[in-house]
Amino acid sequence: MAKKCSSERYDRHHLCFYRRSWNKGFVKKLRLYPYCVIKIPQQTIHREIHMSMAGIQTPRDKSAELVLSELKLLEKYGKISENDSIEKRLKILILLFENLEPKTAWGFRKQLKIIRDYNSRPP
Repeated sequence: MAKKCSSERYDRHHLCFYRRSWNKGFVKKLRLYPYCVIKIPQQTIHREIHMSMAGIQTPRDKSAELVLSELKLLEKYGKISENDSIEKRLKILILLFENLEPKTAWGFRKQLKIIRDYNSRPP
């Protein structure tokens, strides 16, 4: 998880962003799926992600449907949960998308790198 500051405000970050691109069908359902939304520090890591990226490539609706179905199965069998770190969530999305939608997987990899780089900085 991102570095914490006692006065830091947290807000929702959609791992699948921006809304204007992820706005229809299963793509929208995936964006809004609870596993793909996490609270992170607003003025630090959240800002860093959005300043460093233009967004995540929108997948085809059928690919989003398959990934959403797989996420639901993983959750059902206890392999993932809403308590997972942002890093684990991104790794799961990378694995699920890498063969279906390589450009979408690349965007999740970039987001993961931004988070790792941010977290490796000295306080």
